[in-house]
Amino acid sequence: MTVDLDVLRKTTEDLLCSRGVFDVDHFGWQSLDDVDPEFMGYAMWQLSPPYNQDHANRDDPPPDRAPTEVEQKLMELGHDFFGLMKTARHFIGHALLHQPAVQPLRIHPTEFDFNEFAALTALTAAADRLRDFIIVTALGITTKKSSKEIWQDFHGACNELRVTLRVEVDALQEGFKAIYEKARIVRNEAVHGLATKPAHVQRHLIAMDRKAFEEQQWYDKNLEVPYEDFLREQPQLDAKELAEVEARAKLLCDCHVKLIKMGELSFQIEHDWRQQHGGVAGPGRTVAP
Repeated sequence: MTVDLDVLRKTTEDLLCSRGVFDVDHFGWQSLDDVDPEFMGYAMWQLSPPYNQDHANRDDPPPDRAPTEVEQKLMELGHDFFGLMKTARHFIGHALLHQPAVQPLRIHPTEFDFNEFAALTALTAAADRLRDFIIVTALGITTKKSSKEIWQDFHGACNELRVTLRVEVDALQEGFKAIYEKARIVRNEAVHGLATKPAHVQRHLIAMDRKAFEEQQWYDKNLEVPYEDFLREQPQLDAKELAEVEARAKLLCDCHVKLIKMGELSFQIEHDWRQQHGGVAGPGRTVAP
């Protein structure tokens, strides 16, 4: 059996665009020559990155200086962000593609579930890269630390940006808060709690067994529902469960859109920092302007 991959890609792309989930490379320019003022940070990343690599031939002289650790870290974090955003978009697209096939009262995990989990993982990783990008920009810190220490560094970096660069970072902090309160909670539940539908079904069945043992009966006969009422209520229950699936799909799309804007803010802040500080990235760290 052959699959028309072009049709698959076009269908997925149409679904993504209908939700406003565009490729991260789409942002920064209104045309080949005109910068998009709404997403100027992406244009700055292309025109004036933290470090300009020397792509000379082997016969040419070597670079006139070595890149600093901070420059290297900023470049790595920035490019990792782009790669993770593309990864997230890929899996969001496939989650949307399989969403119409999700049935209520399902027992086994679906293609939607698989792709949702992968998308959440990529989205939260992309948010981590932006957070670290801001820390390195303002503080020049590149060492690995605990999660609590990293967040302390992030808030310290935001305070430094407010005082030194005089930039409003409230939108950045609020964006991170929204991502971590939504996407990360859902992902953490899957990673550290119950990741699949069969596990949730087992939890429910075991809870029923425990209750039956404790009460020495399988159910309360007073709770029996007439068959007519069951038929009337079941469509409402089905609609509720499918609405929850739509809410999960919307969360993925909203997080991607939010991260696109947060990336724009992060790249603009890093560029403005270098411009204002004459090439200094973080206390005592020198990078090329």
